[in-house]
Amino acid sequence: MLSVFLCGVRSAGADGMLDPSFGNGGLVTTTFPGMASAASVVMLPDGRAVAAGSVVLNLEFTEMAVARYLVSGALDTTFDGDGRVTVQFPHPPPGFGSDAEAATVLLQPDGRLVLVGTDSIFQGRFFALARLNADGSLDPAFGTAGLVTTANGASAVAGLLQPDGRIVAVGQVDPFSIVAARYNADGSLDPSFGIGGQVNVPLPQGFEVGGAALQPDGKVVIAGTYPSAPFVQRNFALVRLLPGGALDPSFGGGGLVSSDFGLIETGRSVIVLGDGRLVLAGWRSPTTANTGDFALVRYMADGSLDTTFGSGGLATAASGVPELPDQLIGLPNGKLLVAGFTNLFGAPKDFLQARLDPDGALDTSFGTGGFLRTDFNATGDECHGVAIAGPDLLLTVGSVTSATTFDFGLARYIATTPVELLTFEVE
Repeated sequence: MLSVFLCGVRSAGADGMLDPSFGNGGLVTTTFPGMASAASVVMLPDGRAVAAGSVVLNLEFTEMAVARYLVSGALDTTFDGDGRVTVQFPHPPPGFGSDAEAATVLLQPDGRLVLVGTDSIFQGRFFALARLNADGSLDPAFGTAGLVTTANGASAVAGLLQPDGRIVAVGQVDPFSIVAARYNADGSLDPSFGIGGQVNVPLPQGFEVGGAALQPDGKVVIAGTYPSAPFVQRNFALVRLLPGGALDPSFGGGGLVSSDFGLIETGRSVIVLGDGRLVLAGWRSPTTANTGDFALVRYMADGSLDTTFGSGGLATAASGVPELPDQLIGLPNGKLLVAGFTNLFGAPKDFLQARLDPDGALDTSFGTGGFLRTDFNATGDECHGVAIAGPDLLLTVGSVTSATTFDFGLARYIATTPVELLTFEVE
């Protein structure tokens, strides 16, 4: 008897399909006692995930909201008993709260979580930070009973964690300037950064901060929108700060780069590639409406356009409906993934992702023609954050809203087509 072994492959699913092992067919919604929305997500080394954002309580005030999830998508009940935590920033008079929202959640190497966001009360706006222990309790070693506020009149858009444990918050004072602050590991302002721990970069009226990234050399890159005419013509922009907070004179024109591609353009997110080049993601539109097509621009390390990317440095991804991006990440294989949501006026919103090849071409092997659209069967699904959840997994987070629903929404996808080796025996 002769035995022959043949090998074949079997695809376990399309590239970009929802992961059926996560939640309900790849989707998870989490209810808080109020109107909740997730803005950021971070992965723990063991595959658990933490989503953070805000929850509006009794239509009166807002608290930071955090939820931790098991690999299965179930809430992790070792985190404050039910997997959910809300953080209030108290202010006088006694009993009055504030409107605190987390823009970014950061994971420290010791497992503690840092929330970076904004605290708004009738006196003004503040940078607001909170640090949670691994069990969800506020860390008393950080700031005052786990909380830090910085009275600067600014809204925080992004938070960054340096390798030495210091924290950088980036935002703006509407609508005139960038504000950045750096904090020591205990929550105190770092006096070696700017003036007393803060920098204020005056820019033309209408400048808008979108996101930020940290370079390995300690420089901070800030993505945003530069107005060539106040509130009308808008261009992609990057600003780079030296480790001490000053504008980097070696970057573009005195620390600022502005790129006009002929339409209305808004920068939302930036990443630093391994070779020092920078990729900015945003949207571009022929109108002033706050939506358009996904657009990415790649720059050399000195701020000059990388004309080998897309067409003259610009790559666009048009799904056929208006799109609003929120976060860009780089994948281990060099591809780029931009996450956001559809934003067609009068129509339900859905999570939307696009994947591009390293040269800026749309990767049509992903989802449908390079796009992945996810509907939670609600009227307003908005994706605001994305993370690599495993070797072949992507996790997106945001909000799922309808007439009666105001929840965190999570979706996990199989990001590359799994291949299984099959062995057949023929006798």
